Amino acid sequence: MIKYCWVLVFLCACSKSAPVPDLPEPPPVPTYQWVGQERVFGFYNQYRYSYCPSVVKDGSGFTHMFFCGNPEQTIMVDNIYHVKWQEGQALTEAKSVLQPGVLGSWDDHHTCDPSVVQGDFSMGGERYTYAMFYLTNPYSAYYNEVGVAFSNSLDGDSWVKYPKQIVSKPWTYEGDELLPNGGKSWGVGQPSAFTLDKKGKVILTYTVGDIQGTRIEWAELDLSDMDKFQKRNGNRMVQNGLVNIGYTGQDYTCNSDFAVDIEKNKIVMVRPVQPHPSTYPAFLNESLEVNYMDLSDFMAGSGKWEVMLRISPYMTGFARNHNAGLERNGFGEISKWEEPTVYFTVSKAAPEVSAGTTTHAEWTYHIYRGKIVKQ
Repeated sequence: MIKYCWVLVFLCACSKSAPVPDLPEPPPVPTYQWVGQERVFGFYNQYRYSYCPSVVKDGSGFTHMFFCGNPEQTIMVDNIYHVKWQEGQALTEAKSVLQPGVLGSWDDHHTCDPSVVQGDFSMGGERYTYAMFYLTNPYSAYYNEVGVAFSNSLDGDSWVKYPKQIVSKPWTYEGDELLPNGGKSWGVGQPSAFTLDKKGKVILTYTVGDIQGTRIEWAELDLSDMDKFQKRNGNRMVQNGLVNIGYTGQDYTCNSDFAVDIEKNKIVMVRPVQPHPSTYPAFLNESLEVNYMDLSDFMAGSGKWEVMLRISPYMTGFARNHNAGLERNGFGEISKWEEPTVYFTVSKAAPEVSAGTTTHAEWTYHIYRGKIVKQ
């Protein structure tokens, strides 16, 4: 084999009379810019937070935003809120549409991280048009799990909860999973959903944090008849192509939102870039990144994420940029996958804020948006 390769190279090198073909120049690498950043919502001048937006643009031109907020000042208990608007018009008043369950239930503490998707769902003999996935946890434990609630209107004042977890903590025993460092496992949560059949089947992504590490998994769930609902094991999301904050190595991800362009076979992701900074609030990321890949590769657990744009503090003007969502239609689709609108949460950092009752970084969580445009 070595001799064959050597002879082949030798003959090629000696073929001086062979014409050199005119090779086409490679296409230019697309460049993307961050434009039109503006403030969307915040509980300003209050000891309240608003973060983790899930955004649906309906067919009538209204934009619906669901997000996490706390009803009582200085009390950190999450509800899911809703506002809507048409471009150029004022937002409706923020209203709490999903709250923790009764004391002692599996979801009696935080109710947060919404993701809303349209379809054809049934529960208890009633049909529903919208499903809202959410993170929740009990007061009695540290871990999180994923629930779902239903409504026939994006404007609904309340959503009807499915009574059980649809994605449970990864371990089977009761209580928290203890980690070797003395901490506790985070569980599962931060859902993001889209549908491929526009009916009852949903692709649900979610963060997993356990003794095996932090990652995103996804599962195809059938919600067409919740009276027959069956849980499904998750598939680990491919992380190839993701790079950390210093561009020095492979990154992991969590807490991401997704949108799809089925016709163009693309999936777009907005994610936090790791690791966290060391200064307060050290539990928040500095930067976000928008990535994309072929949807078929995503479903096959292969391929490589490509970078569209990294959204950093120097671009936004804020020390922390976190808990983001992509503007989508009801089915989780994006109209122009190369020009997504990104909704994200901002926060101040030390020394402007500190870990005190009235100085927490949480009271500076406000929601902004910006658009990525391809040049």
